[in-house]
Formats: sequence, structure tokens, C-alpha cells
Amino acid sequence: MKEKSHNLKFDRIKNLIFDLDGTLIDSSEGVVEATNYALEQMGEPVRPTDEIVKFIGYPLDKMFAAFSNKSYDEFWKFFQIRAREAVVGRTIPLDGSDKVLNELFQRGYRLGIGTTKIRIHIEKIMAKFDWENLIIAYAGADDVSRVKPDPEVFNMVLSLMKAEPNETIVVGDTENDVFAARSAGLAVVGVKSNFGSSEALVKSNPDLIINNLGELLTILKGAV
Repeated sequence: MKEKSHNLKFDRIKNLIFDLDGTLIDSSEGVVEATNYALEQMGEPVRPTDEIVKFIGYPLDKMFAAFSNKSYDEFWKFFQIRAREAVVGRTIPLDGSDKVLNELFQRGYRLGIGTTKIRIHIEKIMAKFDWENLIIAYAGADDVSRVKPDPEVFNMVLSLMKAEPNETIVVGDTENDVFAARSAGLAVVGVKSNFGSSEALVKSNPDLIINNLGELLTILKGAV
């Protein structure tokens, strides 16, 4: 379970801020569909699923820059046309995420979400999986001026939760989650996923790395 030693004091943790893509959900089918729709509309070739999936959880402009040198604003417009239905409609919870959120909530933890997804998608995804009563605060790409690895989204969620940094941990699956958490003064648990790079996650040096989200239930006994 634990792949490195850590100095986290889990008995003082009251709040958890989760990344969304690759940590709690898999929205890859919808993202691939919306990406290739936008590329087609711009006269660019469609991309294989594996080329797109590796960018999930990272800023959308980073992915687009790898595929085209045309206008990102135009890409964004076309992407959102298809994403309105495809992203939420095709999103599924990752194995164990629903159980973990519900169990942590029952144990008294306060839960938040900080993601690169836009607010309308966050809200629809929470409604789809009946997480609205579990998540007390959330923020996404259109709530901040700079997305991860900038710490702004985690700082915003921390403020909305009225949480103390030393009582809060971030849970995410990419190095950008780790860098953003570190810059916000927060401890961070890295969870391996099928998105991003496990090697990059390890190199980013989170406080702890777990193989799946369910391991949080063993690590965290209950909020104080």
C-alpha cells in the first residue's frame, strides 16, 4: 500500500480535497469524443484514444498545443459544444470512489473537490453520482485565473471549506496535483491511476503514494 515513508499525522486530518479526473472519475470517453470533434471542426486529423487520454487531468491548452498550432480559443469553443453532453454523459466513477466518499463522509471528514474541469461539469457529475450532499466545496478551471500546477484552485477550496492547512490533505493522481498542493502548503497523497504517468507522480514526491483510493479507508480511521 504505502510506497514510501511519510511524516503525515493522519490523526489530525479533518478535511480532504480531491482531484476529479483519474482520482474519483473516468471521463476519458467523453473527453476523447469532444477533443476529436473539435479537431475535425478545425480541419485537423483526429487522434487515437491513447494520445488524448494521457493529457486527461492536465490543462486543456497543453493537450491542444500537442495536436495543433491553430487557435486555442476556437478549439475551446468546439470542444465545449460536444463536451456539454459527452463529458458528463460518458463519465463513470472509478472503482471504489463512491464507497470511499460515502464512508469518509460517515466518519466525519469534510470533503472538497479541486479540479481542472469547469464548474458546470463538476456540478452535473456530482448530481449524476449523488455526491452533492457529500462535497461541501468545489472549484474548477473557470473559477480561477491559473489552473494546476498553480495552487489557486486548492487555495480557493480550502477557503470555501474554512479549513486549516495542517488539518487538510489533497488526494490526486498527477504531479500537477502534488505541485499545486505543495505550493498551497498542503500535504498530498498520490493515488496511482490509468491517467498521467506513475513515474512522474513518484518523481513529484507526494507525502504518500497509494495504489487505489480504497486504501484511504485503512489509512484514515476517523475525523477528530
